[in-house]
Amino acid sequence: MKVIKLNQLEQFNCIPRQYPNSTDELSVKLKNELTNTMIDLVFTFSVTASYLSIAITDVPADFESGNRYEITISNITNNNNLVYLGKLLVVDENTDVQNYEYKQQSNSRYEY
Repeated sequence: MKVIKLNQLEQFNCIPRQYPNSTDELSVKLKNELTNTMIDLVFTFSVTASYLSIAITDVPADFESGNRYEITISNITNNNNLVYLGKLLVVDENTDVQNYEYKQQSNSRYEY
């Protein structure tokens, strides 16, 4: 699962099924798992050190903390061949991803 923190560099890396050429045109589609809303991302990509890096240049309005998405990356130049399938989670910028629990996040102070 890929994790994107809000208000930071919105980028993720993956190991694709097929590596695209630098001149290929890719399509990155996100499907919100709760609302089934489809999003076509505006992005740039690069291939470095065996990873495909996707940098989101225009952050969708649907990106809110706690939203989960299905990722589908296709190579439009190469007959819409599937490049990558995966999951994406959007969290607040100060979230401890290692000990993350799926619940409503808040910035309120905890008192007992």
